[in-house]
Amino acid sequence: MKKARPQTKVNAPPSALCEPRLVPLSCPDCFGVLRFEREGPREHLIYQCQVDHRYTSASLLHAKEAQLERTLWSAALLLTQMMYAYQDHLGELKKTKDDKQPHVRRRINEVRKQCLAIRTMIEATHAVE
Repeated sequence: MKKARPQTKVNAPPSALCEPRLVPLSCPDCFGVLRFEREGPREHLIYQCQVDHRYTSASLLHAKEAQLERTLWSAALLLTQMMYAYQDHLGELKKTKDDKQPHVRRRINEVRKQCLAIRTMIEATHAVE
């Protein structure tokens, strides 16, 4: 009968581990896998990706906050563009008296609300300094 191997803590805090470990975070610059390790005489926590982007915990948080803001603005832009495209589509449907008009109007309203919700999220987000 095989002996069960002792399980290592997957969610162990960085301070509990000495050797480099993978973390469930991606690099904010290249989206590569991040690992952490302790460095220097004071054992500062350093995150490093596969292509050698390096972060302290504070700089990683700053980069992730910036990444989040860029992503939210990208989503808001996409929703705005979808709204314009749906409005053009609705104009075409009106010419042919198509019965899909109510569905397209409903989707335009949904997209408008989603865009406003994302903009509200962006304005309400304040990173810890």
